Amino acid sequence: MNRKVLITAILCLALTGGAVSQINSSKFRYVSFSFPGATNGTVARGINNFGEIVGYFIIGRSDCSFFLSCELHGFKVVNGKFTRIDVPGATQTEVLGVNDGGDVAGTFLTSDGHLHGFLLHHTGQLQKIDLPGSSSTFVNGVNNSLTVIGNNGDDSGGFTWKNGTFTPLNLAIPTNGESQSLNGISNLGVIVGDLFRADFFDAFQKAGPDLDIFQRIGGTDTHLNGVNGRDDVVGNGQGGGFVTFHSEASETGEQGEVLHPVLINFPGALNTTPWSINYHQAIVGSYQDSTSKFHGFMAVH
Repeated sequence: MNRKVLITAILCLALTGGAVSQINSSKFRYVSFSFPGATNGTVARGINNFGEIVGYFIIGRSDCSFFLSCELHGFKVVNGKFTRIDVPGATQTEVLGVNDGGDVAGTFLTSDGHLHGFLLHHTGQLQKIDLPGSSSTFVNGVNNSLTVIGNNGDDSGGFTWKNGTFTPLNLAIPTNGESQSLNGISNLGVIVGDLFRADFFDAFQKAGPDLDIFQRIGGTDTHLNGVNGRDDVVGNGQGGGFVTFHSEASETGEQGEVLHPVLINFPGALNTTPWSINYHQAIVGSYQDSTSKFHGFMAVH
């Protein structure tokens, strides 16, 4: 997605009624956007290689500190047009990932208080994803091969899912008080996320049997949220959001692989969280303004 395409996307968003503003910085051009009518916030969570964006928006309630207390609805933006996505029968819907075919994946809540994962094909076919033996299932992403990643309700175990088959991916040791979150997957099958251990979050990247656990940025909590086919990763840590280009080229330090973060902080925001990066290095995520309201953003360099 070059700058010409980005500007076209901005114009499309404006014409369709989305709240849009554009800001330039020394390294990145930022675009802020909100789902039309979203009274309490918009969070962008995924972008594919064609620039289609997905996420969720918040209406009705001002206190959204916990998922169950929020009124959430999913959305998709294609060529600047916003479309609302609600899983039938769900009380809440979060769309958290999108592939190049326009298939989307995420998590929904039912009236019994249980969380379920889902894969919604571009054809309209909906597949419910429930991890056997778990009362709650979180789904965070999907790639072009329709491999889905997710976590169980307490983040002690992770999984991949494809064609109805679950494969466990457990990097944490729950008996030691550890937990994990699988946050993003590339079209090449590379998975990123974070491990909670020894009272800190450590970012990780897994490519096949190879597991890289990165040194903490500034010695504190570090998360990886998204990865593209170039092996660029986005996440957040000390100093806010960041992108690291070609992360596998990072050298190995005494405590693991070293990230070289380039900051991604929306100008004037209280905090910024990049969630996804596509092959063209367009980044989407969310930020909080001075009133703590969430907005979606896109950043290109």
